[in-house]
Amino acid sequence: MSDAGPARLPAAVRRAGIIEAADAEFAANGLAGTRLEAIAGRAGISHPRIVQMFGSKRKLFLEVVHAAYDRIEAAFAGAEPKLAALGGAYVRLLQSDPTVGLVVLQGYAAAADEPVREAVRRRHLALMDSIARLTGADALRVRTFFATGLVQTVSTALELPEQRADTAWSAWILDLADPPVDS
Repeated sequence: MSDAGPARLPAAVRRAGIIEAADAEFAANGLAGTRLEAIAGRAGISHPRIVQMFGSKRKLFLEVVHAAYDRIEAAFAGAEPKLAALGGAYVRLLQSDPTVGLVVLQGYAAAADEPVREAVRRRHLALMDSIARLTGADALRVRTFFATGLVQTVSTALELPEQRADTAWSAWILDLADPPVDS
């Protein structure tokens, strides 16, 4: 019998656990409202260890924001390269992983903080470029896509009873913005 205590987790596993805990906390409370102690408690790790691994609450928040954008990009990469298909992939992602939309909204809400604003701006613009590249959509159609995505994000975050109507409306708008090509 060993008295060594519980096995230590590899650093990558511990880091992923912290980011998962931070994702839930930041989605619920934002950058300003989240305490590192709450993340530490959720992750089962000490507060000083989080600071040691990430440097600051802002840096951890930005890692969580980047991870949310990465999940959105992965959903788009697996979809047909049409605006409506990307929109459907986004709605499915929001439904299966509600923190994604909340974290993106929290990133916008924290934009008064200059480093956050710059990081979110870069990811937002990169996602717009990615959508244009994937679909061939022009700037107006990409903006239309983002506008309908924001409606979907808010509808999902607020659990609006008319969310299905918003989904149908978004699909209709995206079909108008991305008409079928005549063969």
